[in-house]
Amino acid sequence: MTPQERARSRGPRGGDSDTRGDIVAAATRVFGEKGYAASSVREIARTAGVDPALVRHYFPAKSDLFVEVMRPLAENDERVVALLALPRERLGDGLLRLALDLWEDPVTGARMRAVLASAVSTHEVGAAMAGVMMRDLVLRLVREDRAPERAAACATQLTGLALGRYVLEVPPLATASRDTLSALYAPTLQRYLDGDLSG
Repeated sequence: MTPQERARSRGPRGGDSDTRGDIVAAATRVFGEKGYAASSVREIARTAGVDPALVRHYFPAKSDLFVEVMRPLAENDERVVALLALPRERLGDGLLRLALDLWEDPVTGARMRAVLASAVSTHEVGAAMAGVMMRDLVLRLVREDRAPERAAACATQLTGLALGRYVLEVPPLATASRDTLSALYAPTLQRYLDGDLSG
C-alpha cells in the first residue's frame, strides 16, 4: 500500500467518495459469506479498503454494523410514512400488515431471518435490532403514556409471530391468511399502541 493509500484508509474520504457506504457494502459481502459470528471488523475494513478504526467511527460495535446491513427498511421509508398517516384506530392492523409485507418480501425477509437467527444466539445483535426497531418505527406509533412499555410489547408480539410463522412454521399459523392474522393480532397490537394498559 502506498503512503497515499494508507492516509486515505485512516480518515474520511474526500470528494464524492462514500466511506460509510463502502463500509456497509463490504459488511454486506462479508456477513453474507461468513455469517455474523465468523465475521470480524478487521476483515470488513480490509474488504472496504479502510482502517478498522474508521469502521468503528461509523459503527461503534460489530452488531451495529450488522443491523445496519440487515435492517429491513429505513426510518423515512415511504411505507413507514404511509403507516404514520393512518387514523390511530387502524394502526394495529397497519403495523401488522407492514410486518407481514417485510417478512414475505424475498430480500427483506431473508435479512430478517438472518437477524433473528443471530439474535437468538448473540445477545448484542438482539439488543441492537430491538433498539433500531423501537427507534425507527414502534416508538413513533405509540401513545405517549408508558411509551417504552407499549413499544416493547408491540415488538415482542411481532417477533413472536414472525418466529412462529416464518421460522418454526407452526401450523396453522404458517398458512393462515392475512385477514385471519389481522383478526388474531391487530386488536392486541392496537391496545398496546393506543389503548388502556391499566387492566
